[in-house]
Amino acid sequence: MKKILYIFIIATLANLTACKDYLDTAPYSFTSPENFYQSAKEAEMALSGVYNVINTQNVQGQGNVSTFARDLPCMLNGATDEVVIRSNYNNAGLTPFGNAGFTSDNSAINNTWFWFYAGINRANYLIDKLDGIDDFQGNRKIEIEAEARLLRGFYHMILSMMHGGIPVYSTPIQDENQERQSIQEVYDLILSDYEFAFENLPDRASIASHVNKWTAAGLLAKAHTYLASAKTSGTSDFGFALNSFAWVDADSHYQKALSYTTQIMQNSGYKLIPNYDYLFREATKSYQYEECLFSAEAANSSGMEVFNMLVFGFCPQGNANVNGGSYGFFRPTGEIYNKYDAADGRFLHNLTGNLGGQTNNFEEIDGVKYYVPGALNTGAWTYSIGKYRAMDPKLRNLPGWANSITIPLLRYADIVLLHAEAQYFTGDESGARNTLTLVRERAVMEGSSVEDLNTAYYKSDFVEELLDSRSRELCFEQWRRFDLARFNKYDEAIANMSADFGFYNNIVPLIKQNWKPERIWIPIPLAQIDLNPNLVQNPGF
Repeated sequence: MKKILYIFIIATLANLTACKDYLDTAPYSFTSPENFYQSAKEAEMALSGVYNVINTQNVQGQGNVSTFARDLPCMLNGATDEVVIRSNYNNAGLTPFGNAGFTSDNSAINNTWFWFYAGINRANYLIDKLDGIDDFQGNRKIEIEAEARLLRGFYHMILSMMHGGIPVYSTPIQDENQERQSIQEVYDLILSDYEFAFENLPDRASIASHVNKWTAAGLLAKAHTYLASAKTSGTSDFGFALNSFAWVDADSHYQKALSYTTQIMQNSGYKLIPNYDYLFREATKSYQYEECLFSAEAANSSGMEVFNMLVFGFCPQGNANVNGGSYGFFRPTGEIYNKYDAADGRFLHNLTGNLGGQTNNFEEIDGVKYYVPGALNTGAWTYSIGKYRAMDPKLRNLPGWANSITIPLLRYADIVLLHAEAQYFTGDESGARNTLTLVRERAVMEGSSVEDLNTAYYKSDFVEELLDSRSRELCFEQWRRFDLARFNKYDEAIANMSADFGFYNNIVPLIKQNWKPERIWIPIPLAQIDLNPNLVQNPGF
């Protein structure tokens, strides 16, 4: 990590839960609002405040690591065919996302809503004030606008993927009673923001953790494939017009996705790094920069208040203070185990035994010590998600429950898989299958060949093979919920889960009891509806 600038953007709030408060109040630094936004330096500080929402500890005093640092990995991975909650763990905000029992009064939903709209508002204030600042060097003014717009688009996109139609905000002066807008109107802004960023950002940012031209291209590919697949597969709006994809021209969106993924693969310089494992280690950021187009990057210092809390279950279960293990509240399913062939090197990285309290078995990567989890046993309580690995806690300047592991938000491997999807839906199935091979080549274990994996993973239905391929590569990276929803496969995935395989699949009957088709959408937070009755609720809630 070369450099991260942070700012605590403070607002004078009468009620921290009120949507209207962060829309009506100008964010500012430790100076008064009328004296801020006066220089390029202050604009950079304000931009850091826009980034800050991705994984800070709190926003304006509300919430607790409520976006990608902790809550969203639980909310977006849980109750899929990859991740379930441990049956004896009870957290009012997060447990319902592990057993599909979430409701509109869920605190995690309200916090995430509040945080993302705070980020959107920070971006809007910054964009609005840029014209009054004159001391930028070179193209930096337009680059700051492009970064802020990309983040504004990203926050709208994640909110819309979760809730469907949402209020859209593109200026700092807003109507506190604004109604939800259709998915079409939301994506009009998202695509416009991403396109502006693509046209105005450099190939790499001066701060390695910041977004760039190719981040924008990758998010454009994400947006276009999301819309196209939802239309093609018939993702349901359940009679609620604001969540409809009927307006989408799927062919056009897939053509655009193909164009962006082609440009990234040919011109971006990003690549599949040789060692999959290094994408998820706490101290391997230099390797991650080669593949990750966008990440939730954390500081190795508690003073920054920007860290990631993967101890809820996305590291092998163990003693967080002794060996960097997790609490193991969220666990892998038997279904994700069954997706892997033994010759796939991702298999025993993503799925492991636990760490417990052991300190005897360890390895070093680039001189950094990591403890090694025990052997995989799907039938034992030790069955763990092993994807992310924390270093020896004695090597970092954070409490044991916090870490500086980078959480990828968009990887080159995802771009390659989106490219295969776009190829298939624009008529090139042969090319699409060849593209899937590119991702598998890295995964092949010594003594096997990519042809072995191609044979093991072949399905005559390309979409089924694609979704399995995405799950093997991107499991526990927040995309499975959206993939199942956009391909209209969520009901099928839940129905096919079994309570008979995988130690933590004992919760599957409860998931099936709680699941309803409408739950592909997350409800609008009840606290926000209480403040603004014009926010009509999603069907089924």
